[in-house]
Order: sequence, then structure tokens, then C-alpha cells
Amino acid sequence: MSKTASSSEEPKKSYRAPALEKGLDVLELMANAPHAMNLTDIARELGRTKQELFRIMASLQSRGYLLRDEAQRYRASTKMFELGSRNYSTQALVARSMPHMERLVDELGESCHLNIIVQDRMMVVARAECPSDVSLAVRVGAAFQLHQRISGRVALAFMNEERLAQYWERVCEPADVVETIEMELKQIRLNGFDLADSPLLRGVKDCAVPIIKGNCHLLGVLCVSYLTRVDEAIDRESLPEFLKQTALSIVAEFSPQPEIMDEDGIEFTELAESLTRSIK
Repeated sequence: MSKTASSSEEPKKSYRAPALEKGLDVLELMANAPHAMNLTDIARELGRTKQELFRIMASLQSRGYLLRDEAQRYRASTKMFELGSRNYSTQALVARSMPHMERLVDELGESCHLNIIVQDRMMVVARAECPSDVSLAVRVGAAFQLHQRISGRVALAFMNEERLAQYWERVCEPADVVETIEMELKQIRLNGFDLADSPLLRGVKDCAVPIIKGNCHLLGVLCVSYLTRVDEAIDRESLPEFLKQTALSIVAEFSPQPEIMDEDGIEFTELAESLTRSIK
């Protein structure tokens, strides 16, 4: 081997940080793990010993990146998601969306929240509060698997087939569950929104629409969760139209005349029609 080649490899070796690499390996594993894992399982998956990982796990737990339950099993916290939400692109999305979200709140008399995809989860990155004495609100920083909430299913509905297939492989749901959900995704895609009972709270409904920029780039998902009020000021059947209009207004902040079209030229025809139907 020449001296030049040898010297070019030395910096790569000298700049390695084994402890940091172990910590990153753990975080990447836990971020994709569908269930909590004990130290034995984690060590086996990473090809390391429990002794190697013990202090790493303790440090990550103390810094809030991992949570440990009574059975000594670990799972990822939302801290990585919260840190990721502070980057410039997310800040820009929130800053440009908030005026439109606040206008929507004034029209509906309900709080609304903005979600983005972070790895295989949907994360709440912004919320516009309703001034009413009683309203529903979702915590900023809350994160959940995509297929377990209405807003996450809207995101899945507008995901390309390859990414969707990879998602199902990672979450390891039974085939019949996946088939049922994918039937729902087709309908969501056709409608351009989803309005359904909350899978988390009884008596609550969630309405969610995608925010899509230009060439099929999903910026986020806008969602309103609400209870039926005695003094309803708005026809709830028109709720999706309000959210669609708001989504279009947010998209216009990034591209005044968005072209909703994919590489094949037909992928988002249904979405384009559904998003614009309410303003014709």
C-alpha cells in the first residue's frame, strides 16, 4: 500500500469515537424498535456484550433519550424528535403555518395542530389554541406511530408504495391488520382527508388533511380534534373544506402556484382535485 493511501486512512481511524458510536448504534436501534427491549436483546441485536453497553444505556437514560420501565426494558423517548423539530426547515414550516392555523381556529372555534413525520412517527410541532373555555389540545412534542392515529394515516395515504411497504416491514403488524388499514388509506387518498372517531378518546373526532408542496413533497398534516358541542356554530360536515383551504394557504407560503404532480404525471391527480374542490 502506498504512503499516500495509508496516510489518507489514518485520519478516519484517529477520529473515531467508539463510545459515541455505541451510543448512536443504540439510539438508531431503539428509534426503529416496535417494542421495548431489555439490555440482553439490545446487546444481541448490536452484536455487543451487556458489559459494553451498560454505561451507555445508563447515560442515555439519565439524559432523557431512553426510558426504562419496571421490567427493565428500554424504549426511545421523544427527546430525539423534539431536538429534530428545532431545525430550520421545521421552524420555517411552523412560522409560515401559524397565521393560517390561527385564522382557522377563529373560524372553527376549535384548536388545531400541525404534525410532521419523524422517522416512523408523527410528531406534533405546533398548536394554535382556541380561546373557548372548553377545547381539546394536543401537546407539542407528542409523537406516535403513523398508523395508530388519524393524522398519521393521512400521511401514510400519500406515501409512495415503496416507502409504505418499508414502513409495514418495520412495524411488524399482522397481514390482516395491514390489509384493513390499506383499504382505509385508499379512501383517504381519494377524499384528500380523513374524518373519523379518535382511536384514543371516546366521543372525540379527528379531521386531518395533508399539506403537500409542489412535486409531491409532504410538508406535514393539519389536524383538528373536537367534541360535539351543544351550541354548534358550524356544520361539522364542512370541516374538511376549512382544513383543505388552510392547507392550500400554507402551501402558497412556500410556492404561490404549486404543481401537484409526480414524476409519472398522475400520482396526485386525486389529491389535487380533492384539495381544490372546496374552493371552486
